[in-house]
Amino acid sequence: MGRKSQSKQNPKKNGGKENNKFTQQKRKELAILVDKVLRLTSVFQASPSVAKSWEHHLEIDALIKEITNLEVSQYKSGQSQRQSNIDKYLKWLSENGAQLDGIEIAEFEGYELGLKATKEFKEESLLLTVPVKVMMTEKNAKESELATFINVDPLLQNMPNITLALFLLLEKNNPESFWKPYIDILPEKYSTILYFTAEELAELKPSPVFESSLKLYRSIARQYAYFYNKIYSLDIPVLKQLRDIFTFDNYRWAVSTVMTRQNNIQISDEAVTAFIPLWDMCNHEHGKITTDYNKELNQGECFAVRDFKPGEQIFIFYGARPNADLFLHNGFVYPNNKHDSLSLQLGISSSDPLRETKLSLLNKLGLAGVTHFNLYTGDNPISAELLAFIRIFNMNQEELTKWSEQGLPSDLVSSDATSAEAVGADIDRRAYTYLLTRCKLITASYKKSTDDGDSLHRKNIKLLKECEVQILEGAIKHLEGTLSKLPAVEQKSTK
Repeated sequence: MGRKSQSKQNPKKNGGKENNKFTQQKRKELAILVDKVLRLTSVFQASPSVAKSWEHHLEIDALIKEITNLEVSQYKSGQSQRQSNIDKYLKWLSENGAQLDGIEIAEFEGYELGLKATKEFKEESLLLTVPVKVMMTEKNAKESELATFINVDPLLQNMPNITLALFLLLEKNNPESFWKPYIDILPEKYSTILYFTAEELAELKPSPVFESSLKLYRSIARQYAYFYNKIYSLDIPVLKQLRDIFTFDNYRWAVSTVMTRQNNIQISDEAVTAFIPLWDMCNHEHGKITTDYNKELNQGECFAVRDFKPGEQIFIFYGARPNADLFLHNGFVYPNNKHDSLSLQLGISSSDPLRETKLSLLNKLGLAGVTHFNLYTGDNPISAELLAFIRIFNMNQEELTKWSEQGLPSDLVSSDATSAEAVGADIDRRAYTYLLTRCKLITASYKKSTDDGDSLHRKNIKLLKECEVQILEGAIKHLEGTLSKLPAVEQKSTK
């Protein structure tokens, strides 16, 4: 069908040139729903309980479903299958100076696309180089037509990751984009929580990642509503271009692309958020950081984290990150993660008669405002902050007074023999027993899944919870061992 002729209605009332795929009535319905999302996500500051957060999420989710149903006819991605775009992508990289001798793009079970060695690489040898020219950075966004919006929008001025997401959407909608070969190789959807159904999110309970997921979803829904209103209210040319592509589905795709692929890189003495083509196709495994930026040659360089033989998948190390972070922002879980941890929410009850004294002592250690403490995997599962908290939490008035009189009660954050002796076996027995009971209760709340599920989302949820239970079980074993080594309680005479 040809494009309909321009209506002669009042441009203010009509909102300018209306997309012919969308009726004015649907646009009005959409605007009402977007305003509801904006209000619902803006007034909500902090929930008194996880249950209230979940109720709030269901309200937001219901509105988003209505929005996506209205938007489905507005814009559909014409992105073709990734596999068919590989040759064009590699040609584009080669033409623009990337070096990847001995490497090809291949599909790996459980990973989708990754990089495969076609020759032998020794540990620390150079794998590939990526010139700054092919990187898509926040600097590119600031030098593009999007700059007129960035200059007036405080959110974009302070959040380069969001700037990069909007720039990606603009470039995706531009058939002449320099980065088209790169954009065409990107996944059409991701395994981040932004793609989870409400039923899948509910399966995360009782993991602390459940509440983190709700917060992230709420934040992205708010950003979508915020930008939607800006796009349709501000008279800035670049925003009119965004109207053709700005939907919730496309925004979560752009945000997920940023979350899973962004890198912070030092270019010309300036740290920038960037997409680094080819580099971002390497999957994660344990090791050390082997990527760097060469200022003299103006290129990113990736070195082998270990020896790789022909036919092997090439991995890099994403950094010391717990599975909660990898799950939330990258959409995967790494089993036997040496850097894994579990967040425990702890605090002093408002009804505790010693609350103010305990908070004052916590404040001396900079912990008064801390509400989440970490349990780690491995031989030393209790973080220094958690140890200090459980000691102070379990003190009586006399003990609190004694420790409050000290300038900086640093022994409270240490588990070495000298500090433990200074703290005293009585306090430590109460503290470790309290944490042991807490860990056992949390572990009991994790129900074993009877349904493995066939979706990647459910497999990741199951794996995440299994890793969290392993951390709890390790902590329980450690606490029981520690308690068994504490001196016996001296029995006071009742005579």
